[in-house]
Amino acid sequence: MVGAGSAACIVTLAATPLVIAYMRRLSVLDVAGERSLHTVPTPRGGGAAVVLGMFSGVLTTVLTSGRASAPDLLPMTLAITIFGLIGLAEDVASDVGGISPLRRLALQGTGAAAVTATTVLSVTLVGDGPGTALLVAAVVVGPLWVTAFVNAFNFMDGVNGISAAQATVAGVGYALVGTVHHNPPLVAGGVVVAGAAIGFAPFNLPRALVFLGDVGSYALGGAIAALALQAALSGVGVEAVVAPVVLYLADTATTLARRMRGGERWYLPHREHAYQRLATAGWSHTAVTGYTCLLAVICGALGLVTAAGAAAPARICADLAICFVVARYLGAPRRVAVRQAASTTAPVVIPTQRAAAEPATAEPATAVLSPVEAAVRKHP
Repeated sequence: MVGAGSAACIVTLAATPLVIAYMRRLSVLDVAGERSLHTVPTPRGGGAAVVLGMFSGVLTTVLTSGRASAPDLLPMTLAITIFGLIGLAEDVASDVGGISPLRRLALQGTGAAAVTATTVLSVTLVGDGPGTALLVAAVVVGPLWVTAFVNAFNFMDGVNGISAAQATVAGVGYALVGTVHHNPPLVAGGVVVAGAAIGFAPFNLPRALVFLGDVGSYALGGAIAALALQAALSGVGVEAVVAPVVLYLADTATTLARRMRGGERWYLPHREHAYQRLATAGWSHTAVTGYTCLLAVICGALGLVTAAGAAAPARICADLAICFVVARYLGAPRRVAVRQAASTTAPVVIPTQRAAAEPATAEPATAVLSPVEAAVRKHP
């Protein structure tokens, strides 16, 4: 298994400079927009090297394990292929409008249904397989889960290194869960994902020489979603399945809910994710990625409590701890804004309603707020 991860890492490291040169030649550049946190045009589509790395890891697994006894990585491989191709088409064609949202969603939904069906067959044909209720739930929820997570992973790919770090954490997390549950596909798949993500990281952190692009975020998101679905169908506890990716899910869900509640068009580009607000508050990309990665590691480790079959009290404590970590992450932008305001010595002067009603020649009445009060009023 270590050999598969090493192969994925080495191939990604070797292929990324070639992909960068090719994307520059095609003028496939990411220009700063409404959602962007960068200012310099940067090649995108670097995730093509990640896809090649993951394919190499899968091939190494098959060759070293023997075709008959190799872990079943077909669901993950299918997810990488389908979503990688959709993402590549989006990257290359983005300068001419890309794929229309409805068509892209239809392609993603079809791919997610194919990945779900393959995963269900894969798990059912091995051993006793899951119960009927779980199979029905997987058939219904699986396509929604895969589609949603692929898009969530793409939404969260907005600062240097964050998705490479998250993919590494998720890959290692599922590899450890697979080890505890004696599940070779989870071990092998997790190691391959982590290896490819590690191989890409030096080109994206601390300075971005290239971006993952949709090809990379879609492929990594699809691979992780397939592993999670495979783990759930194999009997892994829900906390252990969700814990390695819970920060991405929580950030995406709360941001979309807040935008819809405010009457905004949630599908338009924005900078309202927690990690984006941390960056706009003054944190460096490296700091945001490091903070997010640290909390993801903690959540993944707490999820292992469930994977290890701990008693109910320990499991409940671990679940509560995960909720606490997620809450700390989601509340971090507000805390940072308040802290920055508190460090400002000059009070903020805001005209009162009485002043607005007075003639322009009159001296305006003002209300003096402390820096903390001003920050809270600015960030309700």
